[in-house]
Amino acid sequence: MRGIIVGAVFALLLASVTAPTAAAQEASLEQCQALKDRIERYTALRRKGGSTSRMEGWRKQLRSAEEKFREKGCRAYRRELK
Repeated sequence: MRGIIVGAVFALLLASVTAPTAAAQEASLEQCQALKDRIERYTALRRKGGSTSRMEGWRKQLRSAEEKFREKGCRAYRRELK
């Protein structure tokens, strides 16, 4: 009986610890719009072209913005994004 209670308490503690981290990763519409704008900016810069070092820098910035877009769950806002 005691093992069941300890297990239940542990499960509740685990749930309370993991829930805020998921909510913390969720971004607002404004944050998602800023990330989308950043993605579009670096995509346009790369399409326009430039030196190798600039293209590499823009590619890194683009990948970083795309990763943050995914991590923050911005796909939920894709219909609202301009």
